[in-house]
Amino acid sequence: MTQLKKRLKSSIQFLLSCAIILANLFIAKLIMHTTGGSFPAPLLGMLLLVTLLLTGIIKEAQVTPFASPLLNFMPLFFIPAGVGFIEHLELIQQYWQFLMTALLLIPLTSLLLISHIISHYKSKDQHD
Repeated sequence: MTQLKKRLKSSIQFLLSCAIILANLFIAKLIMHTTGGSFPAPLLGMLLLVTLLLTGIIKEAQVTPFASPLLNFMPLFFIPAGVGFIEHLELIQQYWQFLMTALLLIPLTSLLLISHIISHYKSKDQHD
């Protein structure tokens, strides 16, 4: 009986974490649809989720049951991008300097911005 309760509890936790992640995506898609914006809804959904995690509204343990297995299959999501990359080799040869600059600067600035935001929230939590 206790084994059944443990499985039921882990199943409910998995479904709740799935619902949290999908709700963020749904809200982001709704925002993009109503505003007519061109910002990618999945990216906005991730920003919403990060904001909720940093503010403590959602705890990391609440999204871990669904996020961990999803991250294990993350490489599969890049297969279509790899195929698209190969289809446009001529364009890549033509604009390789611009692409290399973008590939270096965008992750670097994102990393610096995210680390600054997280350090701001961490220092704010330590002062409270």
